Amino acid sequence: MDTMTPRKPAISEKDMAREEAGISRIAWAGGAAVAVVTGATLILLLSTTTEAWWRYGVYAVLAAVPLAYALFSNTVVRRLQIALFHRYLEQLMYQLTDLQEMAYRDELTGLYNRRHFQEVMHMEVEKAHVTKQPLALMLLDLDGLKTINDEYGHNVGDVILARLGAAIARHTRADDVAARLGGDEFGVVMPATDKRGAFALARRLWEDLERTPIQINDGRTVMVKVSIGLAGFPWGGESVEEMIQWADADMYANKVSRKLALEAVLSRRPGDVSSAEEEYLEGN
Repeated sequence: MDTMTPRKPAISEKDMAREEAGISRIAWAGGAAVAVVTGATLILLLSTTTEAWWRYGVYAVLAAVPLAYALFSNTVVRRLQIALFHRYLEQLMYQLTDLQEMAYRDELTGLYNRRHFQEVMHMEVEKAHVTKQPLALMLLDLDGLKTINDEYGHNVGDVILARLGAAIARHTRADDVAARLGGDEFGVVMPATDKRGAFALARRLWEDLERTPIQINDGRTVMVKVSIGLAGFPWGGESVEEMIQWADADMYANKVSRKLALEAVLSRRPGDVSSAEEEYLEGN
């Protein structure tokens, strides 16, 4: 799954204001020094009545001092101001990145949200049409979330959703984009992934989620079951809408088949169900 890019330590506004004040002090100190030196020299010259050749040289130097200070301000002080401006701009970009992450992240799971998921899907489908590379989509639905909320409370339901999001992130690659689409539904966009790779990821998630109980805060454990649907380009649609419909139908068929299998077993007499069948149904 995509992760947030490590960022440099933020520069506080107080630090930047202090640097800006320092640059202003340099400019004012330089201007004051030029004014004092020029004024003192003029007073000295005016108080001297002796006509000498060096007086004209001093006048020329006095005329050149403001020009030299202007060049100094334009180079040194201006460069300091530009450097500070770039630091302001860098700080602004960091803040915009943070805001973008907040806009694209699901607060509970840390995964991306539906908005970012849709944007990535459209971008990757267009790219797949151009490059002819495979693309896979997985939709995942947590079974029985309402029952879990009713039995254990919504706080436990939130914990399970967060742990489910962590499991999805753990099994996806850096190039994959995992998102919580809303409620108990999740999605994963898998660029450059064919049908075999998509089914391999689905199998790993099934094994991790349905064979390992999730521990909640009070030490109790809850077994969760998930329904997964897969689609891909070009074997499961050639547009975003077609791929989502294909994966959603596949996920629904998976959910129904599991429910029908369980109902068929429960309808038998207790002695008719073998231990092997019970183990299979518990894991599927």
